[in-house]
Amino acid sequence: MMECRRFDDVEMVIREYGHTLFRNCFLMLNSKQDAEDVVQETFMKYFSTNIEFNDNEHRKAWLIKVSQNKCRDILRFNRRHTTIPLEKVVDELISGEYVEIDELNEFISIAKLGYKYKSVIMLHYIEGYSVEETAKILNISKSAVKMRLKRAREILKDTYEKKYS
Repeated sequence: MMECRRFDDVEMVIREYGHTLFRNCFLMLNSKQDAEDVVQETFMKYFSTNIEFNDNEHRKAWLIKVSQNKCRDILRFNRRHTTIPLEKVVDELISGEYVEIDELNEFISIAKLGYKYKSVIMLHYIEGYSVEETAKILNISKSAVKMRLKRAREILKDTYEKKYS
């Protein structure tokens, strides 16, 4: 029989990391429902695993990596099926309690990026992981992280300049 984590441990992890995981998944998927599903599946996997974590940063990185993998699976699925237009996503974002209006423009710009750019931007700038940590979480090289960050910044800069010029 597989050993599960204690409920109070899972409850603490949900309180500690739930909002962060939701925000990251929402940025990746542009869907409130998909993000909620991924967060729930991530916590279910956490509950059912018996991995020993070195510290809270190790636990957080593991949770983010699991959620990123689940987001990538959904994005692969969505490529073969119809998706929700970004305008509907913005309406969901405005009507939800997960983000303040001040964050809206930042979210919209990041949401328009492709997965590989969103993932590094989210981990490095929003979550504060180093280039090396981001590379480990995404299972890519440090140079790939640096290049994706550079290209993502260029895209965001171009978007900003077009919008405000």
